Amino acid sequence: MNKGDILTVQDLINFGEKFKTDIGGLIQAKINPLRDFFTPKEFGARIGRPYSTVVYMCKTGKLKAFQESPNCSWLIHSSELERFVKAAEANVTGE
Repeated sequence: MNKGDILTVQDLINFGEKFKTDIGGLIQAKINPLRDFFTPKEFGARIGRPYSTVVYMCKTGKLKAFQESPNCSWLIHSSELERFVKAAEANVTGE
């Protein structure tokens, strides 16, 4: 579009649809639970534990996690979230 061009209703509808799709994709990417890995901060927020506890669990092998190099952040495999939730539920119900 150039300055001075006239917009039609269809132009606005198309823009609105593209905007919704683009924003929806960004939001979904931000909150998508089907990710491969979580950072300790993200994992802790999901399980209700502090960052330091999650890092400790990574260091001691209680969580399936790795570091790409010694000083990098831990990456926790997404399967650990489900395992952790199931273990917590079993602990509460006594199963």
